[in-house]
Amino acid sequence: MRGSDAEGGEERGKPGRDRRKGKALIAIGISLILAGLLALAGVYAYIYYTDRRAAAAQEELRREWERRPPSPESGEASVGDGIARIIAPRIGLDAIVVQLWGLDDAENLKRGPGHLPGTAYPGQAGNCVISGHRTTYGAPFRHIEQLTAGERIILETASGRYQYEVYEQRIVQPSDLTVLEQGDEPKLTLTACHPWYSAAQRIVIISRLVESGARE
Repeated sequence: MRGSDAEGGEERGKPGRDRRKGKALIAIGISLILAGLLALAGVYAYIYYTDRRAAAAQEELRREWERRPPSPESGEASVGDGIARIIAPRIGLDAIVVQLWGLDDAENLKRGPGHLPGTAYPGQAGNCVISGHRTTYGAPFRHIEQLTAGERIILETASGRYQYEVYEQRIVQPSDLTVLEQGDEPKLTLTACHPWYSAAQRIVIISRLVESGARE
């Protein structure tokens, strides 16, 4: 009889333990969900902050550009100046291009798409290389994967208006600097991190000059 009573006590205690265990698991699950939501909110808050910062910088650059665009070909432009306006109707891109001091000029790249020194200027013979963000700081190049063969990209400078036609899209490693190579053909190369929210690779859009004229 004593054995039966002990077994009965164990059976009666088991549902209580199961309920406590279930409640603990629910509490852990809720905590994980809340932690995830807080982390997600932090990401969106950071993106919002960087977008606002980039928008303010672009507004300032555009005011200066509309007042008197510098002529980089004549040596008038300095690092941080807006040297061109880039327009890609297919992806809703319309931004002022900033002159960078080098590949690692992260600060000026936060203000807008950046022209890499040592590469051609818009409209000139050679390869004009412009980099831009895809997920933060206004994400001017967020949808450049949609710039497929045949799409047009426009660059305006103090000297004129140049239209480029896309003919190639590549995914390369960050260490691949062949995209900076120069030549005699007037080209435009756009680069950005790939995929979204990652710097594991680079997406590269290459186009050739097909039309040039006076700035509108």
